[in-house]
Amino acid sequence: MKAVILAAGKATRFGGLKPLAPLFGIPIIEHTIRGLHKIDVRDVAIVYNDKRIKEYLEKKYPEIKFIHNPHPERENGYSAYLAKEFANGPFILVMADHYYSSNFFSFFKNFENMECERCVIFVSKEAIGPEEATKVKVKGNKVVKIGKNLENYDYFDTGMFYCTPEIFNYGEKLLSHEIIKLSDIMNSLARDGKLHYQIIEGFWIDIDTKEELKIAEKEIEKSMMKKGDGYISKLINRKISIRITKMLAPYNFATPNFLTLISFLFGLISFLLFFLHHPVLGGIMTQLTSIVDGCDGEMARLKKLQSKFGASLDAISDRYVDILIVLGILANLPINQLTLLSFFFAVTGVILFSYAWHLTQVRIKFGGRDMRLFLIFLFALLSPFAPNALLLSLLIVIGGITHVSVILSLLKLKLRGE
Repeated sequence: MKAVILAAGKATRFGGLKPLAPLFGIPIIEHTIRGLHKIDVRDVAIVYNDKRIKEYLEKKYPEIKFIHNPHPERENGYSAYLAKEFANGPFILVMADHYYSSNFFSFFKNFENMECERCVIFVSKEAIGPEEATKVKVKGNKVVKIGKNLENYDYFDTGMFYCTPEIFNYGEKLLSHEIIKLSDIMNSLARDGKLHYQIIEGFWIDIDTKEELKIAEKEIEKSMMKKGDGYISKLINRKISIRITKMLAPYNFATPNFLTLISFLFGLISFLLFFLHHPVLGGIMTQLTSIVDGCDGEMARLKKLQSKFGASLDAISDRYVDILIVLGILANLPINQLTLLSFFFAVTGVILFSYAWHLTQVRIKFGGRDMRLFLIFLFALLSPFAPNALLLSLLIVIGGITHVSVILSLLKLKLRGE
């Protein structure tokens, strides 16, 4: 399937080249391109007017086609019509100044499998700034009217469409008009009963002002959080890691796997500092490891680069680091039966906690990695006052919370009847 992105608007209210305006460190239009790539839509054309859009994007995405619109004043319907030669089959039509959550793109992948041979507008029950949004009136499974000034309407137009080449026939009929809005083309289709609709659940926003850009940024920041985040992640780590992710987002080298390796490297340094009897520095580095550990997942969600390999690399490297740090703590203690048993208690708890989570999908937050690494940080900072007692207690505490968490996850699974 192909996709057409309309990026030839004047953006008079925004005050700048809107498609290239940074949204959480990445140009608005690039969020859409990445969303399309995530569902394997690689044949993309961009209708543009300002050459800076082409100059920026063709360096990063040389496979993209560019269609120049010399008359942006003729509105977005004319821009869509210019894609006639490119879109010779069903295609996705989307606006360059809209931001969409992953739900929209995920649904398109399923939609393609339906082999749909009709034009479909994707609508939402909610909109940011509803007074400015384009409204949609429906009847049955079809659209009857579209417009910004509709008083009686059912949904909001999200600016995303699944189109057949038939829309170009309707666009051609309007070519004699000086201004051709996309809503004019869609209204023509609707009058003939040829425009269907699909309701989508998820965040979307038409970014017309700097204030709306900030709203989109806040929503992206919320999406960086995970439902399974532990207490330390929510209260401390995310507040820092999200800022690191935003700072690194513009750079091509900042991939999720790269950040996983950086977190692993920080973990190795933590181990070495503990092993060389610098527990305070080792504790500080452990907390830094914990913070950076959140960046890879955040970057994956932001750049839509989630993969099974990346998730596996993250989980396995975390376990290596966890085991090594516990070993580093042991290196600061006299070797005897108690310290060896405490080490065994802690290291098996760390491994089994992760194993139990993957088997049961029940997460006990107080035994999570963020909490364990934070406890290591706290105990290590206090260790100069009573090194042996505090570090030994640390191993026992780590073992205690992880093994208790494993048991609780099994009990919860049992109570759910699974």
